[in-house]
Amino acid sequence: MQSTASSDRDYFNARANEWDQTCVHDQDKVAHIVNLMGIGSSDRILDVGTGTGVLIPHLRGHLDDGHITAVDVSEKMLEVAQRKYKGRNITYLHGDVLQMPFAEKFDLIICYSMFPHFKEHKMKAIQMLSQLLKSGGKLCICHSQSRAAINQLHRRAGDVVEKDRLPKMTVLKEAFLDQGLSLQCVRDDKEYFIISGKRIL
Repeated sequence: MQSTASSDRDYFNARANEWDQTCVHDQDKVAHIVNLMGIGSSDRILDVGTGTGVLIPHLRGHLDDGHITAVDVSEKMLEVAQRKYKGRNITYLHGDVLQMPFAEKFDLIICYSMFPHFKEHKMKAIQMLSQLLKSGGKLCICHSQSRAAINQLHRRAGDVVEKDRLPKMTVLKEAFLDQGLSLQCVRDDKEYFIISGKRIL
């Protein structure tokens, strides 16, 4: 049996070259989410599950001497992102973020439109990612659609993502608080699903 990571890798690799045509994001809504994060010009950002780089131009627009580390389990998705967005302030890493040793801490860790794909490791992901934050750093889980729309989308897609669900906001709020994250932004409605928390210590 394939591991969860390798199954997802194969799924997204097979769809990478057509992804931007089949999975279209509302760029105004993406920009709104990024703007909510209060990004500083020197921030170090971890973009988890970057895919084809949807967030990169929005994140980079806030940076001067800051840096983006973009991670994805699919090397084909990363290849698309690298063709679209080059620059010295971006590092692309292939692999499972929960298995990677990071030498640095981050000002912002953002999981845009990917958190359900952590599957049974969602709570572990919150725990591990929160440990990679600087004091005052923020962890954000976000979608530019509602929780119901995301879960329905995955049900209809079938294959390895069929059971990838976005948890209820109450579950995520409790998980954030358990990791010592002060809730900064919580929105759960028909337009957005956003939760961000700041590491105080």
